Amino acid sequence: MTERENMKSEYKKYFMIGGLIVLLLIVGYWLFSRTKSSQQKTNNVEPTEEVLPTVDSSVKVNLSSLMGAKEVLLSIKNIPTGTTNIEYVLSYETVEGGLQGVNSTAEIKGSDFEKKITLGTCSSGTCVYHNVKGKIKVELIFKGDYGDKLFVKEYEL
Repeated sequence: MTERENMKSEYKKYFMIGGLIVLLLIVGYWLFSRTKSSQQKTNNVEPTEEVLPTVDSSVKVNLSSLMGAKEVLLSIKNIPTGTTNIEYVLSYETVEGGLQGVNSTAEIKGSDFEKKITLGTCSSGTCVYHNVKGKIKVELIFKGDYGDKLFVKEYEL
């Protein structure tokens, strides 16, 4: 190889390395600017859910175990005046690894409410009970002429 061919080879090598560096800089700038613009977009997102005020502390909610934790008794005392119904959701993990729950709405007449709830599914008189693991989360939405109010608490059976 002559000295001139050797020099051309060196220039090609430097040109390739320089081109690779420029390409990496362009890709890095593109990724950085894209991340920054997506962060700006997420900062401008408005919440889609309304934040509910909590129910007054005079309302007493209890969840107690029945039939060896196959059923529970949801008991609510001192329900606010003007309450027309309560939406309730009970959610819990099972030993088998799934998230299970119960949700319903109850009409309210008076200041106290009790409901026996099966932790499982029943059909044609046969029930399959869930093996509850850990705590049961109780979420209540009190609805009435005052608007909606929220209660959330976890119970250990």
